[in-house]
Amino acid sequence: MKFKFNLIIAAATLCITSLSCTKDFVDVNTNPNEAAKVSPQALLGPTIYKTILANIDRNMRINNELMQVTVTTNNNLEFHRYEVRATETEAMWRNWYVELTNIRDIYHSAGIAQQAGFQAYQGISRILDVWVSSLLTDMYGDIPYFQSNLGYKELNTTPVYDKQIDIYRDLFLKLEQANQLLTDNTIPDAQKNMDPLFAGNTEKWRKFGNSLYLRLLLRVSHKPELDAAVKIREIVETKSSQYPIMASHDDSAILYFSSQEPYINPYLNARDIDFNGNKGYSHFFIENLIALGDPRLALWATQPTLGTYLGMQSGYPRGLVPERQSTFHLSLKTSPKLGNILNYAELQFILAECALRGFTFGDSWQHYQDGVNSAMQIWDANVPVNYFSNERVGFFPTDTDETKLKKIHLQKYFALFFTDFQQWYEYRRTKALDLIPGPGLEGRKMPVRMTYPLITQALNKVNYDEASARMGGNTPNGLMWWQPAN
Repeated sequence: MKFKFNLIIAAATLCITSLSCTKDFVDVNTNPNEAAKVSPQALLGPTIYKTILANIDRNMRINNELMQVTVTTNNNLEFHRYEVRATETEAMWRNWYVELTNIRDIYHSAGIAQQAGFQAYQGISRILDVWVSSLLTDMYGDIPYFQSNLGYKELNTTPVYDKQIDIYRDLFLKLEQANQLLTDNTIPDAQKNMDPLFAGNTEKWRKFGNSLYLRLLLRVSHKPELDAAVKIREIVETKSSQYPIMASHDDSAILYFSSQEPYINPYLNARDIDFNGNKGYSHFFIENLIALGDPRLALWATQPTLGTYLGMQSGYPRGLVPERQSTFHLSLKTSPKLGNILNYAELQFILAECALRGFTFGDSWQHYQDGVNSAMQIWDANVPVNYFSNERVGFFPTDTDETKLKKIHLQKYFALFFTDFQQWYEYRRTKALDLIPGPGLEGRKMPVRMTYPLITQALNKVNYDEASARMGGNTPNGLMWWQPAN
Protein backbone atom coordinates (compact mmCIF):
# COMPACT_ATOMS: atom_id res chain seq x y z
CA MET A 1 0.00 0.00 0.00
CA LYS A 2 2.86 2.38 0.83
CA PHE A 3 4.44 1.73 -2.60
CA LYS A 4 1.12 2.29 -4.35
CA PHE A 5 0.55 5.53 -2.45
CA ASN A 6 4.01 6.81 -3.34
CA LEU A 7 3.43 5.92 -6.98
CA ILE A 8 0.21 7.93 -7.00
CA ILE A 9 2.01 10.88 -5.46
CA ALA A 10 4.77 10.62 -8.07
CA ALA A 11 2.19 10.46 -10.83
CA ALA A 12 0.42 13.48 -9.47
CA THR A 13 3.71 15.33 -9.38
CA LEU A 14 5.37 14.36 -12.65
CA CYS A 15 2.20 14.06 -14.68
CA ILE A 16 1.73 17.69 -13.91
CA THR A 17 0.00 18.68 -10.75
CA SER A 18 0.35 21.76 -8.59
CA LEU A 19 3.44 22.26 -6.49
CA SER A 20 3.61 25.83 -5.35
CA CYS A 21 6.91 27.64 -5.78
CA THR A 22 5.97 30.37 -3.35
CA LYS A 23 6.63 28.76 0.02
CA ASP A 24 10.11 30.27 0.27
CA PHE A 25 9.01 33.51 -1.24
CA VAL A 26 5.91 35.06 0.23
CA ASP A 27 3.59 34.37 3.11
CA VAL A 28 0.63 33.28 1.06
CA ASN A 29 -1.50 30.16 1.00
CA THR A 30 -0.77 28.29 -2.21
CA ASN A 31 -2.87 25.22 -1.56
CA PRO A 32 -3.69 24.03 -5.09
CA ASN A 33 -7.19 23.10 -3.97
CA GLU A 34 -7.78 26.74 -3.16
CA ALA A 35 -6.10 28.28 -6.19
CA ALA A 36 -8.87 30.84 -6.54
CA LYS A 37 -7.72 32.41 -3.26
CA VAL A 38 -4.17 32.92 -4.46
CA SER A 39 -3.68 36.41 -5.82
CA PRO A 40 -2.11 36.42 -9.29
CA GLN A 41 0.39 39.12 -8.32
CA ALA A 42 1.71 36.89 -5.52
CA LEU A 43 2.48 34.07 -7.95
CA LEU A 44 4.03 36.20 -10.68
CA GLY A 45 7.49 36.97 -9.29
CA PRO A 46 8.21 33.57 -7.73
CA THR A 47 7.14 31.74 -10.89
CA ILE A 48 9.36 33.81 -13.18
CA TYR A 49 12.31 33.52 -10.81
CA LYS A 50 12.01 29.77 -10.26
CA THR A 51 11.72 29.14 -13.99
CA ILE A 52 14.80 31.21 -14.75
CA LEU A 53 16.82 29.47 -12.01
CA ALA A 54 15.95 26.07 -13.46
CA ASN A 55 16.80 27.31 -16.95
CA ILE A 56 20.21 28.63 -15.90
CA ASP A 57 21.06 25.40 -14.10
CA ARG A 58 20.34 23.21 -17.13
CA ASN A 59 21.77 25.78 -19.52
CA MET A 60 25.08 25.30 -17.74
CA ARG A 61 24.76 21.52 -17.69
CA ILE A 62 23.20 20.70 -21.07
CA ASN A 63 22.96 23.60 -23.52
CA ASN A 64 26.50 24.88 -22.98
CA GLU A 65 27.99 21.43 -23.50
CA LEU A 66 25.98 20.68 -26.65
CA MET A 67 26.64 24.12 -28.10
CA GLN A 68 30.37 24.28 -27.38
CA VAL A 69 30.19 27.09 -24.88
CA THR A 70 31.91 24.93 -22.27
CA VAL A 71 33.54 21.51 -22.01
CA THR A 72 33.71 19.34 -18.92
CA THR A 73 36.76 17.44 -17.76
CA ASN A 74 34.45 14.74 -16.45
CA ASN A 75 35.33 11.64 -18.46
CA ASN A 76 31.94 9.90 -18.23
CA LEU A 77 29.00 10.02 -20.63
CA GLU A 78 28.86 13.68 -21.52
CA PHE A 79 26.78 16.04 -23.64
CA HIS A 80 29.77 17.52 -25.47
CA ARG A 81 30.19 14.06 -27.06
CA TYR A 82 26.42 13.96 -27.75
CA GLU A 83 26.01 11.29 -25.09
CA VAL A 84 22.74 11.70 -23.22
CA ARG A 85 21.93 9.74 -20.09
CA ALA A 86 18.26 8.78 -19.78
CA THR A 87 18.29 10.18 -16.24
CA GLU A 88 19.31 13.65 -17.47
CA THR A 89 15.99 14.37 -19.18
CA GLU A 90 13.69 14.64 -16.18
CA ALA A 91 14.81 17.88 -14.52
CA MET A 92 13.35 20.36 -16.98
CA TRP A 93 10.21 18.29 -17.58
CA ARG A 94 9.52 18.42 -13.85
CA ASN A 95 10.46 22.07 -13.33
CA TRP A 96 8.63 23.45 -16.34
CA TYR A 97 5.41 21.56 -15.67
CA VAL A 98 5.41 22.61 -12.01
CA GLU A 99 5.72 26.26 -13.02
CA LEU A 100 3.05 25.85 -15.69
CA THR A 101 0.64 25.04 -12.89
CA ASN A 102 1.45 28.34 -11.22
CA ILE A 103 1.29 30.22 -14.52
CA ARG A 104 -2.14 28.83 -15.32
CA ASP A 105 -3.28 29.54 -11.77
CA ILE A 106 -2.40 33.20 -12.42
CA TYR A 107 -4.81 33.13 -15.36
CA HIS A 108 -7.64 31.38 -13.52
CA SER A 109 -7.31 33.28 -10.25
CA ALA A 110 -7.27 36.59 -12.13
CA GLY A 111 -10.43 35.57 -13.98
CA ILE A 112 -12.21 34.52 -10.79
CA ALA A 113 -11.21 37.63 -8.87
CA GLN A 114 -12.99 39.97 -11.31
CA GLN A 115 -11.00 42.91 -9.96
CA ALA A 116 -9.94 45.98 -11.87
CA GLY A 117 -6.76 45.39 -13.81
CA PHE A 118 -6.72 41.64 -13.29
CA GLN A 119 -7.31 40.96 -16.98
CA ALA A 120 -3.79 42.25 -17.46
CA TYR A 121 -2.57 39.32 -15.37
CA GLN A 122 -4.44 36.99 -17.69
CA GLY A 123 -2.51 38.46 -20.62
CA ILE A 124 0.77 38.09 -18.73
CA SER A 125 -0.15 34.50 -17.86
CA ARG A 126 -0.74 33.71 -21.52
CA ILE A 127 2.73 35.02 -22.43
CA LEU A 128 4.43 33.06 -19.65
CA ASP A 129 2.44 29.97 -20.64
CA VAL A 130 3.72 30.27 -24.21
CA TRP A 131 7.28 30.87 -23.04
CA VAL A 132 7.38 27.75 -20.85
CA SER A 133 5.26 25.55 -23.13
CA SER A 134 7.44 26.40 -26.10
CA LEU A 135 10.54 25.44 -24.10
CA LEU A 136 8.90 22.09 -23.36
CA THR A 137 7.78 21.20 -26.87
CA ASP A 138 11.01 22.45 -28.46
CA MET A 139 12.95 20.18 -26.13
CA TYR A 140 10.80 17.04 -26.19
CA GLY A 141 8.54 17.31 -29.26
CA ASP A 142 5.00 16.00 -28.73
CA ILE A 143 4.08 16.59 -25.08
CA PRO A 144 1.05 16.72 -22.78
CA TYR A 145 -0.38 20.17 -23.40
CA PHE A 146 -4.16 20.52 -23.67
CA GLN A 147 -4.74 18.04 -20.82
CA SER A 148 -1.63 18.93 -18.82
CA ASN A 149 -1.60 20.38 -15.29
CA LEU A 150 -5.01 18.92 -14.48
CA GLY A 151 -3.85 16.37 -11.93
CA TYR A 152 -5.23 18.20 -8.92
CA LYS A 153 -8.28 19.71 -10.60
CA GLU A 154 -9.56 16.78 -12.62
CA LEU A 155 -7.40 13.93 -11.29
CA ASN A 156 -6.04 13.45 -14.80
CA THR A 157 -2.60 11.99 -14.25
CA THR A 158 -2.38 10.33 -17.68
CA PRO A 159 -2.67 13.23 -20.13
CA VAL A 160 -2.55 12.71 -23.89
CA TYR A 161 0.63 13.76 -25.69
CA ASP A 162 -0.39 16.37 -28.24
CA LYS A 163 1.20 16.85 -31.64
CA GLN A 164 3.69 19.69 -31.85
CA ILE A 165 1.90 21.35 -34.76
CA ASP A 166 -1.30 21.54 -32.69
CA ILE A 167 0.63 22.90 -29.72
CA TYR A 168 2.17 25.63 -31.88
CA ARG A 169 -1.24 26.59 -33.23
CA ASP A 170 -2.45 27.11 -29.68
CA LEU A 171 0.70 28.96 -28.64
CA PHE A 172 0.02 31.47 -31.40
CA LEU A 173 -3.63 31.74 -30.33
CA LYS A 174 -2.56 32.48 -26.75
CA LEU A 175 -0.20 35.22 -27.93
CA GLU A 176 -3.04 36.77 -29.91
CA GLN A 177 -5.17 36.69 -26.75
CA ALA A 178 -2.36 38.20 -24.69
CA ASN A 179 -1.94 41.05 -27.16
CA GLN A 180 -5.63 41.88 -26.82
CA LEU A 181 -5.83 41.45 -23.05
CA LEU A 182 -2.89 43.79 -22.53
CA THR A 183 -4.12 46.45 -24.94
CA ASP A 184 -6.68 48.10 -22.67
CA ASN A 185 -5.87 46.72 -19.23
CA THR A 186 -3.34 47.91 -16.68
CA ILE A 187 -1.96 46.61 -13.41
CA PRO A 188 -2.99 48.59 -10.30
CA ASP A 189 -0.22 50.89 -9.10
CA ALA A 190 -0.05 49.22 -5.70
CA GLN A 191 0.83 45.89 -7.33
CA LYS A 192 3.42 47.01 -9.86
CA ASN A 193 6.36 46.35 -7.55
CA MET A 194 5.45 42.64 -7.57
CA ASP A 195 6.37 42.38 -11.26
CA PRO A 196 10.13 41.71 -11.43
CA LEU A 197 10.36 42.00 -15.22
CA PHE A 198 8.58 45.20 -16.20
CA ALA A 199 7.34 46.75 -12.94
CA GLY A 200 3.75 46.44 -14.04
CA ASN A 201 4.25 48.12 -17.43
CA THR A 202 1.68 46.25 -19.54
CA GLU A 203 2.89 47.84 -22.78
CA LYS A 204 6.31 46.28 -22.21
CA TRP A 205 4.64 42.95 -21.50
CA ARG A 206 2.78 43.34 -24.78
CA LYS A 207 6.03 44.04 -26.63
CA PHE A 208 7.60 40.99 -25.01
CA GLY A 209 4.67 38.79 -26.08
CA ASN A 210 4.79 39.93 -29.69
CA SER A 211 8.59 39.59 -29.82
CA LEU A 212 8.22 36.05 -28.47
CA TYR A 213 5.64 35.54 -31.22
CA LEU A 214 8.30 36.42 -33.80
CA ARG A 215 10.83 34.04 -32.22
CA LEU A 216 8.40 31.15 -32.52
CA LEU A 217 7.08 32.12 -35.95
CA LEU A 218 10.61 32.16 -37.34
CA ARG A 219 11.29 28.80 -35.70
CA VAL A 220 8.51 27.17 -37.76
CA SER A 221 8.75 29.40 -40.83
CA HIS A 222 10.17 26.57 -42.97
CA LYS A 223 6.96 24.60 -42.37
CA PRO A 224 4.13 25.69 -44.69
CA GLU A 225 1.25 24.51 -42.52
CA LEU A 226 0.97 27.58 -40.27
CA ASP A 227 1.70 30.38 -42.80
CA ALA A 228 4.30 31.75 -40.40
CA ALA A 229 5.92 34.04 -42.98
CA VAL A 230 2.58 35.78 -43.61
CA LYS A 231 2.09 36.42 -39.91
CA ILE A 232 5.66 37.68 -39.54
CA ARG A 233 5.00 40.32 -42.19
CA GLU A 234 1.76 41.32 -40.46
CA ILE A 235 3.48 41.85 -37.12
CA VAL A 236 6.50 43.65 -38.54
CA GLU A 237 4.91 45.64 -41.37
CA THR A 238 1.31 45.49 -42.52
CA LYS A 239 -0.29 45.49 -39.04
CA SER A 240 2.63 46.69 -36.95
CA SER A 241 0.50 49.23 -35.07
CA GLN A 242 -1.55 46.34 -33.69
CA TYR A 243 1.51 44.35 -32.65
CA PRO A 244 4.07 46.51 -30.81
CA ILE A 245 7.45 44.80 -30.41
CA MET A 246 10.55 45.67 -28.43
CA ALA A 247 11.84 49.07 -29.53
CA SER A 248 15.07 49.27 -27.55
CA HIS A 249 17.29 47.46 -25.07
CA ASP A 250 15.11 48.87 -22.27
CA ASP A 251 12.24 46.66 -23.47
CA SER A 252 14.27 43.46 -23.05
CA ALA A 253 12.72 40.68 -20.96
CA ILE A 254 15.56 40.23 -18.49
CA LEU A 255 15.16 39.47 -14.80
CA TYR A 256 17.98 41.50 -13.30
CA PHE A 257 19.32 39.76 -10.23
CA SER A 258 20.13 41.59 -7.03
CA SER A 259 22.47 40.90 -4.13
CA GLN A 260 19.54 40.43 -1.77
CA GLU A 261 16.47 38.23 -1.60
CA PRO A 262 14.22 37.48 -3.32
CA TYR A 263 15.90 37.78 -6.75
CA ILE A 264 19.54 36.96 -6.12
CA ASN A 265 22.00 35.56 -8.63
CA PRO A 266 21.89 31.79 -7.93
CA TYR A 267 25.70 31.67 -7.84
CA LEU A 268 26.15 34.65 -5.54
CA ASN A 269 27.21 32.58 -2.53
CA ALA A 270 28.84 29.73 -4.44
CA ARG A 271 32.49 28.99 -3.77
CA ASP A 272 34.76 29.99 -6.63
CA ILE A 273 35.76 26.38 -7.20
CA ASP A 274 32.11 25.29 -7.32
CA PHE A 275 31.09 27.99 -9.77
CA ASN A 276 33.41 26.70 -12.48
CA GLY A 277 33.44 23.13 -11.22
CA ASN A 278 35.09 20.80 -13.73
CA LYS A 279 34.39 22.82 -16.87
CA GLY A 280 36.13 25.39 -19.02
CA TYR A 281 35.30 27.27 -22.19
CA SER A 282 35.47 25.47 -25.51
CA HIS A 283 37.87 26.23 -28.33
CA PHE A 284 34.91 27.27 -30.53
CA PHE A 285 33.67 29.84 -28.03
CA ILE A 286 37.03 31.40 -27.23
CA GLU A 287 38.51 31.40 -30.73
CA ASN A 288 35.45 33.05 -32.25
CA LEU A 289 35.49 35.84 -29.69
CA ILE A 290 39.20 36.34 -30.38
CA ALA A 291 38.66 36.39 -34.15
CA LEU A 292 35.83 38.91 -33.75
CA GLY A 293 37.94 41.17 -31.54
CA ASP A 294 35.03 41.04 -29.13
CA PRO A 295 35.30 43.06 -25.91
CA ARG A 296 33.00 40.64 -24.06
CA LEU A 297 35.80 38.07 -23.98
CA ALA A 298 37.52 39.88 -21.10
CA LEU A 299 34.21 40.14 -19.25
CA TRP A 300 33.32 36.48 -19.60
CA ALA A 301 36.58 34.53 -19.51
CA THR A 302 39.72 34.13 -17.41
CA GLN A 303 43.26 34.04 -18.75
CA PRO A 304 45.08 30.78 -17.91
CA THR A 305 48.32 32.65 -18.58
CA LEU A 306 48.72 36.40 -18.61
CA GLY A 307 47.38 37.92 -21.82
CA THR A 308 46.19 34.60 -23.24
CA TYR A 309 42.74 33.10 -23.69
CA LEU A 310 42.50 29.43 -24.56
CA GLY A 311 39.66 26.95 -25.00
CA MET A 312 39.31 23.19 -24.71
CA GLN A 313 38.47 20.70 -27.43
CA SER A 314 34.79 19.82 -27.41
CA GLY A 315 34.02 16.18 -28.16
CA TYR A 316 37.40 14.90 -27.08
CA PRO A 317 37.84 11.10 -27.04
CA ARG A 318 37.08 9.31 -23.82
CA GLY A 319 40.21 9.02 -21.70
CA LEU A 320 42.04 11.89 -23.45
CA VAL A 321 40.93 14.75 -21.22
CA PRO A 322 42.45 18.07 -22.32
CA GLU A 323 43.91 20.52 -19.85
CA ARG A 324 41.37 23.05 -18.68
CA GLN A 325 42.08 26.55 -19.97
CA SER A 326 39.91 29.70 -19.78
CA THR A 327 36.97 29.43 -17.39
CA PHE A 328 33.98 31.60 -16.40
CA HIS A 329 35.05 34.97 -15.11
CA LEU A 330 34.22 35.04 -11.41
CA SER A 331 32.41 38.35 -11.82
CA LEU A 332 29.59 36.36 -13.42
CA LYS A 333 28.81 34.97 -9.96
CA THR A 334 27.51 38.34 -8.89
CA SER A 335 26.31 39.62 -12.25
CA PRO A 336 22.70 40.82 -12.37
CA LYS A 337 22.52 40.02 -16.10
CA LEU A 338 22.16 36.24 -16.25
CA GLY A 339 18.36 36.18 -16.06
CA ASN A 340 17.69 36.66 -19.75
CA ILE A 341 14.44 35.46 -21.32
CA LEU A 342 14.34 37.38 -24.61
CA ASN A 343 16.37 40.51 -25.26
CA TYR A 344 16.20 43.27 -27.85
CA ALA A 345 19.39 42.02 -29.49
CA GLU A 346 17.80 38.64 -30.21
CA LEU A 347 14.77 40.40 -31.71
CA GLN A 348 17.02 42.40 -34.03
CA PHE A 349 18.77 39.23 -35.21
CA ILE A 350 15.33 37.68 -35.80
CA LEU A 351 14.37 40.71 -37.91
CA ALA A 352 17.70 40.57 -39.75
CA GLU A 353 17.05 36.96 -40.72
CA CYS A 354 13.44 37.66 -41.68
CA ALA A 355 14.60 40.42 -44.02
CA LEU A 356 17.36 38.23 -45.44
CA ARG A 357 14.87 35.46 -46.19
CA GLY A 358 12.43 37.88 -47.81
CA PHE A 359 9.71 37.52 -45.16
CA THR A 360 9.80 41.30 -44.67
CA PHE A 361 11.05 44.32 -46.60
CA GLY A 362 13.33 45.41 -43.77
CA ASP A 363 17.03 46.22 -43.95
CA SER A 364 18.84 43.08 -42.82
CA TRP A 365 22.14 44.92 -42.43
CA GLN A 366 20.63 47.62 -40.20
CA HIS A 367 18.84 45.10 -37.99
CA TYR A 368 22.07 43.13 -37.72
CA GLN A 369 24.05 46.19 -36.63
CA ASP A 370 21.37 47.13 -34.11
CA GLY A 371 21.48 43.59 -32.74
CA VAL A 372 25.25 43.66 -32.29
CA ASN A 373 25.13 47.05 -30.59
CA SER A 374 22.37 45.95 -28.21
CA ALA A 375 24.11 42.65 -27.41
CA MET A 376 27.19 44.64 -26.38
CA GLN A 377 25.04 47.07 -24.38
CA ILE A 378 23.69 44.24 -22.23
CA TRP A 379 27.20 43.73 -20.88
CA ASP A 380 28.10 47.43 -20.72
CA ALA A 381 30.60 46.91 -23.54
CA ASN A 382 31.24 49.24 -26.44
CA VAL A 383 31.44 48.09 -30.05
CA PRO A 384 35.11 48.57 -30.99
CA VAL A 385 36.08 51.00 -33.71
CA ASN A 386 36.17 49.23 -37.08
CA TYR A 387 34.39 46.19 -35.57
CA PHE A 388 32.09 45.96 -38.60
CA SER A 389 35.09 46.16 -40.94
CA ASN A 390 36.21 42.76 -39.69
CA GLU A 391 35.56 40.18 -42.41
CA ARG A 392 34.07 37.92 -39.74
CA VAL A 393 31.54 40.60 -38.77
CA GLY A 394 30.53 42.92 -41.60
CA PHE A 395 28.33 42.25 -44.61
CA PHE A 396 30.40 42.51 -47.80
CA PRO A 397 29.40 42.56 -51.50
CA THR A 398 30.91 39.12 -52.02
CA ASP A 399 28.93 37.59 -49.13
CA THR A 400 26.22 35.13 -50.08
CA ASP A 401 22.98 35.00 -48.12
CA GLU A 402 24.29 31.86 -46.46
CA THR A 403 27.42 33.71 -45.33
CA LYS A 404 25.33 36.56 -43.95
CA LEU A 405 23.08 34.09 -42.14
CA LYS A 406 26.13 32.52 -40.51
CA LYS A 407 27.29 35.94 -39.32
CA ILE A 408 23.85 36.74 -37.93
CA HIS A 409 23.71 33.48 -36.03
CA LEU A 410 27.23 33.74 -34.63
CA GLN A 411 26.33 37.09 -33.11
CA LYS A 412 22.98 35.69 -31.98
CA TYR A 413 24.81 32.80 -30.33
CA PHE A 414 26.72 35.21 -28.11
CA ALA A 415 23.61 37.33 -27.45
CA LEU A 416 21.95 34.16 -26.10
CA PHE A 417 24.70 33.53 -23.53
CA PHE A 418 23.05 32.05 -20.40
CA THR A 419 19.62 31.93 -22.12
CA ASP A 420 17.99 28.55 -21.42
CA PHE A 421 18.25 26.33 -24.55
CA GLN A 422 17.84 28.90 -27.32
CA GLN A 423 21.33 28.38 -28.76
CA TRP A 424 20.57 24.67 -29.20
CA TYR A 425 17.07 25.21 -30.58
CA GLU A 426 18.34 27.73 -33.12
CA TYR A 427 21.25 25.58 -34.21
CA ARG A 428 18.90 22.65 -34.77
CA ARG A 429 16.73 24.91 -36.96
CA THR A 430 19.48 26.46 -39.09
CA LYS A 431 22.83 24.63 -38.66
CA ALA A 432 24.24 28.12 -39.26
CA LEU A 433 27.12 27.78 -36.78
CA ASP A 434 30.32 26.08 -37.80
CA LEU A 435 30.69 24.02 -34.65
CA ILE A 436 33.90 22.00 -34.46
CA PRO A 437 33.22 18.23 -34.38
CA GLY A 438 35.56 16.47 -31.98
CA PRO A 439 37.09 13.03 -32.62
CA GLY A 440 35.19 11.62 -29.64
CA LEU A 441 31.81 12.01 -31.34
CA GLU A 442 32.37 8.71 -33.17
CA GLY A 443 29.62 9.39 -35.69
CA ARG A 444 27.02 10.54 -33.16
CA LYS A 445 24.81 13.39 -34.36
CA MET A 446 23.71 16.47 -32.49
CA PRO A 447 20.59 15.45 -30.54
CA VAL A 448 17.39 16.93 -31.93
CA ARG A 449 15.48 16.41 -28.68
CA MET A 450 15.70 15.19 -25.13
CA THR A 451 14.01 11.85 -24.54
CA TYR A 452 10.89 11.58 -22.42
CA PRO A 453 11.70 11.04 -18.73
CA LEU A 454 11.83 7.44 -17.57
CA ILE A 455 9.02 7.93 -15.08
CA THR A 456 6.55 8.83 -17.86
CA GLN A 457 7.07 5.39 -19.34
CA ALA A 458 5.84 3.81 -16.11
CA LEU A 459 3.08 6.21 -15.12
CA ASN A 460 1.56 7.16 -18.48
CA LYS A 461 2.57 4.22 -20.63
CA VAL A 462 -0.28 4.13 -23.16
CA ASN A 463 0.09 7.78 -24.13
CA TYR A 464 3.88 7.55 -23.90
CA ASP A 465 3.92 4.59 -26.30
CA GLU A 466 1.68 6.37 -28.79
CA ALA A 467 3.77 9.55 -28.77
CA SER A 468 7.05 7.65 -29.00
CA ALA A 469 5.83 5.66 -31.99
CA ARG A 470 4.69 8.86 -33.68
CA MET A 471 8.13 10.39 -33.19
CA GLY A 472 10.05 7.42 -34.52
CA GLY A 473 11.01 6.14 -31.10
CA ASN A 474 11.94 7.85 -27.86
CA THR A 475 15.50 8.62 -28.92
CA PRO A 476 17.64 11.78 -28.98
CA ASN A 477 17.58 11.68 -32.79
CA GLY A 478 13.89 10.93 -33.25
CA LEU A 479 11.39 12.99 -35.24
CA MET A 480 10.01 16.42 -34.37
CA TRP A 481 7.51 18.34 -36.48
CA TRP A 482 9.51 21.56 -36.91
CA GLN A 483 12.94 19.95 -36.81
CA PRO A 484 14.52 20.05 -40.31
CA ALA A 485 15.98 16.77 -41.56
CA ASN A 486 19.61 16.26 -40.57
